[in-house]
Amino acid sequence: MKIFGHPIHVILIHFPSALFPMDLVCSVLAWNHGPQSLADAAFYASAGGIVLGWLAAIAGAFDLIPVVKNKPTSVNKALIHGSLNTVVVLGFTVLVFISYKHYPHLGPDSTARLMVKAVLVSILLVGNFLGGSLILKDKVAVEN
Repeated sequence: MKIFGHPIHVILIHFPSALFPMDLVCSVLAWNHGPQSLADAAFYASAGGIVLGWLAAIAGAFDLIPVVKNKPTSVNKALIHGSLNTVVVLGFTVLVFISYKHYPHLGPDSTARLMVKAVLVSILLVGNFLGGSLILKDKVAVEN
């Protein structure tokens, strides 16, 4: 899927890739007796990452079709990439829905919740590494 000749998936992935780690940073700072605004910022960063992450996942699913046809050796890597990043978006979606029960009176996250966010961000880094490898090594979504 492209818009003005640019792949939509590649455009959208930058937002959750930045917003989910931003959520983690703001959550850690809020947990460490930071101001309430940091907990709010973490919530909004995560919410934005979720919306754009699901849009990126949908665009990526459509982009998988030509990979199956034109680059069959890259299909497994693409499926792992998509699965890892879908787990991340799904995980943050669950966390935001849990937090939404307390909205607008959000407090700092528990230590366990911070650990879950750290694991999700780590998975995101691995998934993004695979996505970069698909573009740079396997030349997926790159026109010659």
